[in-house]
Amino acid sequence: MITLISDWTLQEPYVAMLKGQLYSHLSDVNVVDITHSIQLGNVNQTAFMLGASYRSFPAGTVHLVLTGASSFLLAQPVAVFFDGHYFIGEDTGVFSLISSGHEGVTARQLAGEEGSFFQKLVRLAAYCLDGSWQEHTVACDIQQRIPFTATYIETKNMISGHINYIDAYNNVLTNIPVSLFEEKVHDGRFTAKVDTLVITHLHHTYVEDTEPYLIPNSLGVMEIATYRSRVSILAKWQKDKAVDIYCYRINS
Repeated sequence: MITLISDWTLQEPYVAMLKGQLYSHLSDVNVVDITHSIQLGNVNQTAFMLGASYRSFPAGTVHLVLTGASSFLLAQPVAVFFDGHYFIGEDTGVFSLISSGHEGVTARQLAGEEGSFFQKLVRLAAYCLDGSWQEHTVACDIQQRIPFTATYIETKNMISGHINYIDAYNNVLTNIPVSLFEEKVHDGRFTAKVDTLVITHLHHTYVEDTEPYLIPNSLGVMEIATYRSRVSILAKWQKDKAVDIYCYRINS
């Protein structure tokens, strides 16, 4: 199985053309689209979406990371293996973000291959699927990026995070893990602040609430949602904007 994630959109034929190359060289492969709506060149968004979804696929799946990629790239693609999955693409720092916190990360770069970047991607995917990838690659170091992380500030009894993604309904996904929120706000009472917006409601399903509320998202992070509204538009928030989301636990 091979997955695709990119900032290509589906308005042009490039996704279909790459799929055609994959099916032409790997006739028995299944190709699944994760998303092609990543904000142009946004490595953090790519890492967040792929990091949240890759575990849904079986071990041995190859994930092609195509954000920012074009056939004119001269670099040899990189394959990174961890947690039983292969991640292939240009080394933009996205691999270090996805693999952050994992042990046993192996990174290797394709060696001595001719052709376009996409032709090399297809070959490297084939090598990973047939188990021969180490024969066609050399060990390499991957570019390191510091991931955005939510932190708990004990002196202020506060979780500090930021907006990670805005979905198609303009609801806001934070980078605050559900597990961290539940651990630190175990009495169910909190005050969340984003800019001047104050949120005090928590729901576990989407409900008809007149005020914005927090909800645990299926991707494992806390989401800010509203009923039939568009909180990110109303609040004039932007994708990947450097906004912190603070959750205060209120003591009895």
